[in-house]
Amino acid sequence: MAIMIAMYNFYFAQPLWLTACALVVPIVWLAWRHLTVFGSVRRVLAIVLRCVVIIILVALLARPKLARENQNLSLMVVLDRSQSIPSQLQQAGLEYLNEALTRKIPGDRLAVVDVAEAAGISKLPSSDISVRQRNTTLNGQQSKLADGVQMAMAIAPADTAVRILLISDGNQTSGDLKEVARTAAANGIPIDVLPLRYEYDQEVIFNRLAGPARARSGQTISLRFILSSTAHARGRLLLQLNGKPVDLAPDSPEIAVATELKPGTNVKTISIPVGTRGMHEFEAVFVPDDPAQDRIVQNNRAGAMTFVAGPGHVLLVDTDGSTGLALNRALQNSDIDVRYCTAVDFPDNLARLMDCDAIILVNTDCGSFTFQQQELICRYVGDLGGGLIMTGGPQSFGAGGWIGSPVAEILPVDLDPPQKKQLPKGALVLIMHSCEMPQGNLWGERIAIAAVKTLSRLDLVGILAYNWQGGNAGWVFPLGPTGDKKKVISAIRQMQVGDMPGFSAHIQAAYQELKDCDAAQKHIIIISDGDPSPPGAQLLAQLKQAGITCTGVAVFPHSPADVQSLLRIAKSTGGRFYNVKDPQQLPQIFIKEAQVVRRALIVEETISPQITYSLSEITKGLSLPLPNLDGYVLTGPGGGLSHVILAGGQADPILATGQAGLGRCVVFTSSADGRWASDWLGWGGFERFWEQVVRWAAKPAQSSDCEVFADVQGRNVTLNVEAIDAEGKFMQLAHIDGQIIAPDVSTSPLQLTQVGPGQFRGRFQGSTSGSYIVNLRYRKAGQDKTHFTQTTVTVPFAPEFRDLSDNAALLEEVSEITSGRVLPSDPSQERLFDHTGVKFPETQLPLTQPLMLIWLAVFLLDVAVRRIAIDFRAIARRIAVFIRRPVAERKADRTLHRLRLAQQKLRTRLTARTSGSDASRSSDASRRYEAAEQYTGDLPNTNIQSQIETPTDKPSEKPTEEKTKETEASEDETHIQQLLRAKRQAAGRQQDDKKKPG
Repeated sequence: MAIMIAMYNFYFAQPLWLTACALVVPIVWLAWRHLTVFGSVRRVLAIVLRCVVIIILVALLARPKLARENQNLSLMVVLDRSQSIPSQLQQAGLEYLNEALTRKIPGDRLAVVDVAEAAGISKLPSSDISVRQRNTTLNGQQSKLADGVQMAMAIAPADTAVRILLISDGNQTSGDLKEVARTAAANGIPIDVLPLRYEYDQEVIFNRLAGPARARSGQTISLRFILSSTAHARGRLLLQLNGKPVDLAPDSPEIAVATELKPGTNVKTISIPVGTRGMHEFEAVFVPDDPAQDRIVQNNRAGAMTFVAGPGHVLLVDTDGSTGLALNRALQNSDIDVRYCTAVDFPDNLARLMDCDAIILVNTDCGSFTFQQQELICRYVGDLGGGLIMTGGPQSFGAGGWIGSPVAEILPVDLDPPQKKQLPKGALVLIMHSCEMPQGNLWGERIAIAAVKTLSRLDLVGILAYNWQGGNAGWVFPLGPTGDKKKVISAIRQMQVGDMPGFSAHIQAAYQELKDCDAAQKHIIIISDGDPSPPGAQLLAQLKQAGITCTGVAVFPHSPADVQSLLRIAKSTGGRFYNVKDPQQLPQIFIKEAQVVRRALIVEETISPQITYSLSEITKGLSLPLPNLDGYVLTGPGGGLSHVILAGGQADPILATGQAGLGRCVVFTSSADGRWASDWLGWGGFERFWEQVVRWAAKPAQSSDCEVFADVQGRNVTLNVEAIDAEGKFMQLAHIDGQIIAPDVSTSPLQLTQVGPGQFRGRFQGSTSGSYIVNLRYRKAGQDKTHFTQTTVTVPFAPEFRDLSDNAALLEEVSEITSGRVLPSDPSQERLFDHTGVKFPETQLPLTQPLMLIWLAVFLLDVAVRRIAIDFRAIARRIAVFIRRPVAERKADRTLHRLRLAQQKLRTRLTARTSGSDASRSSDASRRYEAAEQYTGDLPNTNIQSQIETPTDKPSEKPTEEKTKETEASEDETHIQQLLRAKRQAAGRQQDDKKKPG
């Protein structure tokens, strides 16, 4: 108790309630007057208990607590990992930190938060003082310092004081660091700053490449190169158009044009003819003659895009460069401009698809496209009004892993249909290992979900991970049907992945479940850094014999031996091996591997497709009947605005169409080559069929009523929209709104304000470099039709590279707001774990619950004293009787023992006695001896009958004498003695009855 008193401070949270203790005085006075019927002891006890009840109740209202102040400190280091800081300066900051951390006070903790375009936890609060030298998950294109400080406050322990150390140049690209600093000050958290100071005295910045957003076919346009320089500089300007260099100096052997820059803003203009139609993407680069005059190369590039009006084209994509040849020839014969490419060359920039009328995916699997490219396709269809056509094949639709993908949401068919046929199903087991990479568990969750989404509801899936609590292989989700995937995904999100010591236990568990299941395809995927001990050769042979393939995915392996371990597993079982350097590739790898068990949706049988929706424009003019097909990918009818145009024998969709946002989608579940459509290739209506499919799905022509002009100043973009009719007059618009599609395919609304007749203005801020698409929707006055137009705006480079010096003033202001420190350049002169000026938290122990229990017990005792009268004398008598009872029982036992001894003596004597001739003697001897009540001598051996007195005189006095004797005898005799006496009396009465005359 003394130790607890020394460690904790006692106090009342609401001490004003203690004044209610004054109620005790009148309660004592009233109780003393009205409880006179109680005895003195009982009255005093009742008054004391009532006072205790009131005092405890008042104490409960005052909220008593024990508080202990924690004297430990947590230092939250926020490291600026942006690329605007010179690399040598970043290294110097890390060395400063490592040296200063050596003076950490025992019991204090350290946490590290890395910040650039996002804030990430590099180290949770612990006593370890090691700091990671690099962060491979951040590209450093931005500086969101406010997010880093907020993250540091979010992970700060609640049981210690907190101090934040911000190591940065002070340049922030988004957020409000001062506002976050005020929040920290309100919570008593000081922010110390270590400014990383630098200044570029010679630097060239390519501010902008300005060109027209639209141009006519064959027009010569002017491109303006706008550059800023801090000093005199010489260099060359290079220009590329759609990835090909443009000769800017035709009179010299160089393709670049020499230029000389003066301090300030410099503008160079170059005229260049454009092509006939489509999107023209320009990229300009400044190359200095002396690298010392321009040390930041990231801000030497700028780009622009010009759209040349004209007929659009169709982008045809396959995976091998041959599957789509037949369809390519058919469309070209129909005078449709087709651009043929493989999935590897598919654009990763939405702006490059603006001049594309439709995209045709010919037997392409989901794994051939990144997740961003899939989102790009959805934006192209839904927001830009483009068309999407997908044809079947062994690598398409559900068999190609498109189930659960973003593209599957816009297709007019269900890629995971209800079971109609007894098709073989697949089984997939994921073995998850805690990879030692940044955000390893988060990546494990993402890739597991990506793999599960590709499976159909009938496939089997199981997930294994190392149970770090139990120390064994545990099923995160036991092998079973995928179903609607909600339970599986929920289990994955709750998954705790541990560092497994060996592969054998997990592979053995997967083998035991897979070998007995009824799946046609059985596959295992292992993701690991390869350091667990490898499985035995016997186990791998069992997998191969059971037809179970196993793929190994190595992520951040520690040594070449770890790579060989996973490679050996893959080769021994017929699986594949991946050595992943970039975590961004992991989802696509798992999607691709999950397709191993997804081949069950392929139906290879001859069918005759039937027209089920005759109003479709696609089937108009086609000769009937349609040729047979030799196979297709099983799908189900979609909902909403979709229509099944052609169906197979069991009403399975063969051709379906649907509306998806502003665009249209068409699916043809059979192939477009000789694999399943050999009869169609020789059919006379083949070219017409595909021409009508493409023209129905193609994007409609854009309206030319509105022109958009963009002014880019750094990250700030101002858009001016002019609505002009065919006569050159401004038009009145009933409604106009806009949408911004960023380079990462994210969208944001654009608010437009009218600034004049037919003139509107809007602004937005570009967070990253790249091409932004401005999508406008408007309606003319007096019309109900909605018109669309798009244009592009290019932000030349990340805003991170625009600042040429540090912003130490902002850092000093942040430290002043929070009462922090500006650390000196010498780490030996400063203590990072300084306990002065911080707010130490108190650990509070409420006493409400124990006091409530005490109050309840005292209250019940108080009620009992007042309501229950206790007779202590009666209790004492009962206790005395209880104590004497064993003594009386022991006395009765001794009497019974003496009686048994007397009986034994009597039997012995009667046996030894010889029978006499005298009948009366014999009769007397044979009679039972009846001893007198108080007789203790030897048994008689003479005439017993003479000793029995026959009551002939005064018979009326016998009952009175017997009653008197019974009363006298009953005072001191025991229970046994009473029984003996009653027995003798009964015998006497029986003898008297015999003597009475009949």
